[in-house]
Amino acid sequence: MQIEELDKLFKKSKMPFRYSVKDAEKILRDKYNTIEIDKEIVDDLRKDPLVNYENIIKCYRVNDSQILSALFNDNERSMHAETRQRNTNQPISNSEITESMLLWRDIQEGKLLQLVLESADREYISSFTLQGLSEKMLDELIILKGIPPEEGYIGNPAYEFYLNVLHKNELI
Repeated sequence: MQIEELDKLFKKSKMPFRYSVKDAEKILRDKYNTIEIDKEIVDDLRKDPLVNYENIIKCYRVNDSQILSALFNDNERSMHAETRQRNTNQPISNSEITESMLLWRDIQEGKLLQLVLESADREYISSFTLQGLSEKMLDELIILKGIPPEEGYIGNPAYEFYLNVLHKNELI
């Protein structure tokens, strides 16, 4: 579908250009049964040059097995299974294991996802981090972050990408 057509469909749909943090929180809780977690749990993101730790406003965990199952595609499930097998074959000794290692093991095995939302203005999502592998959740976060209305014009690659994600997810 042509980008001009997607632009018309989007504007006709009356969907918001972006969601407020409050609206995003409700959507994530209702749709994915997210659990809010303390920012300190993702303290390792302080070292990530792509994250502004001071702007982190909300952190969530998805650990409902039925929801996770629906969020993963066949390729992701296969990768999780390979990781589980590798971890079974190469166990970590109890003396070496940390809480952080256990958490990352669960993320890599598809037992949970963590979502970290940043907001520069404390009203809208300015950035996010997805800890775990889920194309569906990535798309959801892209949609919730959206794009500032003044950037919603044809010729802006970010807007055109956003329209394509909306179309891929059959929202327009």
